Amino acid sequence: MDIKKVSSNPAFLDIKNYSVFFVYLIVNSLFVIKYGENYIIPLLSGYLVMVSGISILYIKINLKDIVYKLFFVVGVILFFLFSIYLNYNVDGNSLNVDRWSAMEIGIKAIFNGQYPYNIPDHMGRESSNLPMLIVLGMPFYLLFGSVGYLQPFTFLFFTFLIFKIFSYYRQRLAVLILLFLSPSYLWEVYVKSDLFSNFMIITGFVYLIWRKFLKMKIMKLEIVSFLSALVLLTRFSSVIPLTILLIKKFFEFSGKEKLRFIAVFIFTISALGYIFFHNAPNLEVFLEHNPLIIQGAKQPLILSLSYIGIACILSFRVKSFYDTIFWIGILLFICVFVPFIMFFFEYGYTNMIKNSFFDLSFFNMCMPFVIITVILEMFKNHNKEIK
Repeated sequence: MDIKKVSSNPAFLDIKNYSVFFVYLIVNSLFVIKYGENYIIPLLSGYLVMVSGISILYIKINLKDIVYKLFFVVGVILFFLFSIYLNYNVDGNSLNVDRWSAMEIGIKAIFNGQYPYNIPDHMGRESSNLPMLIVLGMPFYLLFGSVGYLQPFTFLFFTFLIFKIFSYYRQRLAVLILLFLSPSYLWEVYVKSDLFSNFMIITGFVYLIWRKFLKMKIMKLEIVSFLSALVLLTRFSSVIPLTILLIKKFFEFSGKEKLRFIAVFIFTISALGYIFFHNAPNLEVFLEHNPLIIQGAKQPLILSLSYIGIACILSFRVKSFYDTIFWIGILLFICVFVPFIMFFFEYGYTNMIKNSFFDLSFFNMCMPFVIITVILEMFKNHNKEIK
């Protein structure tokens, strides 16, 4: 069954939907706890009651589709304007978050013919952004003078993606509501960060490749290889969705197809890599100042390799778009949750949450997949698979 044929009537929540909804609540609750200061308990309790109450009411109340359409369109317009206003009025230099400035110094360095990875940002840290992530920020820096506008326009892209995935405005509006009720996303818009937006774009890539290449078979593998290389060069963690989505198909390629895919992939990475790394003053600077070194190891290498191994196994087990984004979201969450728990036992609550020994925003990698999965599961027919 095509995604667009899924009924607009919500199904009963099964164990899968509980799991992804639970992930949604965990991630957002951590943000409430971190920024709730002296009102953690009432704020967290109120948030959980509010989200649960709105979800139950939304399932029980069924209005005409035109009503949901009106709320959807108005919600998109108002939030887009609000995010533009917020980006314009919040001074990035006053923030204790430097993702925006790390991207900005990378852009300035490339335009000035400099090496982008040994220049301090507004917090005195060096950029760890991979080349394609810096490229994504370039249009907004050139047009508006700020990379922060990446967030509002990525939001518009995400609403277009919602429109393509879901047939009914009741479903589309439900995705928007979960997005607007997500403190992890609202925090990211406020601080001009790019992680959530990065994975909104990757979610779009997953849908495009699944539909046009894996299902309809109308996309050339060279284009898939090219786009895959670009996605990998946004963040190292994108290897998880890439592996789950494509590794099975790669093994099904003929020998010549494998060579063509690999050749385009390597050429794309090499070309972008040359643009960003050829201005390194010398080999020593390159070895000491590059994204891999700057980011550093967030967890033991064996764990990182095990996630990739699990992703390979999942690639041979997923049978539908729903399966694909469900397991991408869950595995990305696990990739962050495991080191979070390890660090928590080592450093304790105060250091982890209040003193920011662990960057909670890494959880946002899974959130676009989680939100879409919740609504796909909630609104699918009984005993029918989204294929």
